[in-house]
Amino acid sequence: MTVNFYSPEGLFDTSHNLFCLYNAYSIPNGHTRAVSPVDLFPRHDFPTLVLGALNIHHSASDPTRVLSSYDQFICSPYFDRASAQLFSLLTTPRFYTRFPFTSNHCPAVLDFSFANTTLLPYFSSWNPSLWPTGSYHTALSIILSTPLLKPPPRSLNWKLTDWDHISPLQVDLTLAAPPALHTPNSLHLCFDDSLAKIMPLITSNTAFKRPSSYSKPWWTSELRQVRHIYHHTTSLMRKNQSSPVLACVPRNMDFKAIQTAKRVHWSQFLANVDSHSVWDARKIAADRAPDRLPTLENASSPNKINNTLVRYFLPPGPSPPPPPPIHAALKDFPLILRPEVSSTLRKSSNRSAPGPSGIPYSIWNQVHKAKERLLPSLFTHLLTHRYHPLAMKKANGIVLDKLGKPDYWAPASFRIIVLLETVSKILERLSALRLASAARSFGLLHPNQCGSLAGLGCFDAVSTLTY
Repeated sequence: MTVNFYSPEGLFDTSHNLFCLYNAYSIPNGHTRAVSPVDLFPRHDFPTLVLGALNIHHSASDPTRVLSSYDQFICSPYFDRASAQLFSLLTTPRFYTRFPFTSNHCPAVLDFSFANTTLLPYFSSWNPSLWPTGSYHTALSIILSTPLLKPPPRSLNWKLTDWDHISPLQVDLTLAAPPALHTPNSLHLCFDDSLAKIMPLITSNTAFKRPSSYSKPWWTSELRQVRHIYHHTTSLMRKNQSSPVLACVPRNMDFKAIQTAKRVHWSQFLANVDSHSVWDARKIAADRAPDRLPTLENASSPNKINNTLVRYFLPPGPSPPPPPPIHAALKDFPLILRPEVSSTLRKSSNRSAPGPSGIPYSIWNQVHKAKERLLPSLFTHLLTHRYHPLAMKKANGIVLDKLGKPDYWAPASFRIIVLLETVSKILERLSALRLASAARSFGLLHPNQCGSLAGLGCFDAVSTLTY
């Protein structure tokens, strides 16, 4: 059965107006199957999905099954045709799709899903764990979503920051002078000008990250040669200098070589586990649930998903009161001292996720060591005028799925964590320490209050207990 979906506005936020779905049930017919590979795998330029119960066995979907020569004879025409027409297998290995009710047969993978090269970028997940339907075969869930149309920006490697070049320039750095009229706009421009002198100096002298050797520790020089042969053969096929059937051979060699290299490497890794690597081995051996992307109802594009989540988690509220036209400076406000900033940075974790700028606490710690009056003067100016700049209110929202939800079609199945700028969190911690010290000095805290106070801990809390 063939189903065609047409959209004049385009599918998956692209210019493709047509999406074709082939659903087949291929019953055994002697030494062949009822649906031929030629009819099942056409060559289309638009997104095409092929799925169904083909009643064949293959090692790509069931690697633990021992295939007989008859099984290989039946499945080879289908997978050869799929490779020749540039279809990719979507079925996750080792997930059975057929559970017989009798003990004469064992569970198997008889249901397959394929996507052509045009549809493959939109494939999100393949899941066979839906509710049983009363049949031998389980119901499958295939999620197609719009991919990221542009790759994420390259991240900086903060371990390679050139401090030998930055430190002399930072010593001669002078921040912007406070404005004569302390309006919100003038304070905002003054802070942005000061921050624009510090951050570009750091980022311009920091190298970008490169792919680590630990990302593919199983990669070898032999795999590089096999991959080169595979790409060379594919290039010749595209130029009509080689037949598609011959191109399948290096592709299968590349796939099998990668699987063998992975199996050998991780087997050796698990065999040599010691007390230092036991937790890493546990993470590798344990099954990890795939990341769920928000697939919300009536939201088919990234912009629509973003707007739906923003409306749910951040509903519009009453308008806040307008800010005062002039932020008068506080009289006799004590300056932020260098030990205060040093103590705040010492208690900050370098593994904390940074905000939009990507600058972690370790970088601000180095900035403070190079010129100790830089950050105190910047923060003193803001606290004196009781102003929190707009640049510190920007944050990254990370969408995480909640475990154990029956479905993920509603925003309530997700949660958002906010990653603020680290320089903003330094200012907030300095303010919190000042407020805690003032509350303690003026006797605003309960005598038995022990939490969030410096110098008090669990023993002090226990000593306040009475019979």
